[in-house]
Amino acid sequence: MLKYLLSLSILLLCTGSWAQKTDEELSKEEKKLANKGEPGLAFGLDLAPFINHLFSNERFGVEANVRYTINRKWQAVGEIGYENVDMDTEQMNYTSDGSFARVGVDYNIFRVEEVGNNDNILLGVRYGASIQEHSCPRYTVEEVYWGNVNGSFSPSTVASHWGEFVFGLRSEVLKNFYMGWTVRFKTILNVGADNELEPYSVPGYGRRDRPTNMGFTYTLEYQIPFKKDK
Repeated sequence: MLKYLLSLSILLLCTGSWAQKTDEELSKEEKKLANKGEPGLAFGLDLAPFINHLFSNERFGVEANVRYTINRKWQAVGEIGYENVDMDTEQMNYTSDGSFARVGVDYNIFRVEEVGNNDNILLGVRYGASIQEHSCPRYTVEEVYWGNVNGSFSPSTVASHWGEFVFGLRSEVLKNFYMGWTVRFKTILNVGADNELEPYSVPGYGRRDRPTNMGFTYTLEYQIPFKKDK
């Protein structure tokens, strides 16, 4: 009888140990799956240009983006937009119409502990390029001694290039719907001057008289998953 009780005790201990090990392995597997992520293609719209227009009606723009989630860590990003500037002051009248595009990658540094958590903390880089047609129909250079000088610049086309470093947050607020924002540090690489008039503002970059600029985006995205939920 004692032999049977001893055998049963050993069996129960082995069963309990196996169950505990299985739970631990399952937890590790869930964490591994959570940080692996699943690929998907997202399309988004940046709301920041519309917000900026409320405070600066001389500038209007629109920007959209496409994002391909390669895995939990890496995302490839493309952005395209349009910007119009129409500034009229006592010193000058300046107009600009142009389009821009940016391409780059984001790296997600946020690690999760549960399957289904799709929050992102992103570090990224971008290469940007734009082309614009701008003109200055009227300008005035004030001079007390010789008197004011008036003139104008005819329309011309300029291409520009710059680089960006990006930091941002992105979170799934509803199933497959994402909301996020980024802060961007921009540095100009090249502006193709037309020998007469340099751009006052470069589409997608900002003020041309600054070698570096700060930017901000606030995006809404919808992601098309490539795998069905299990």
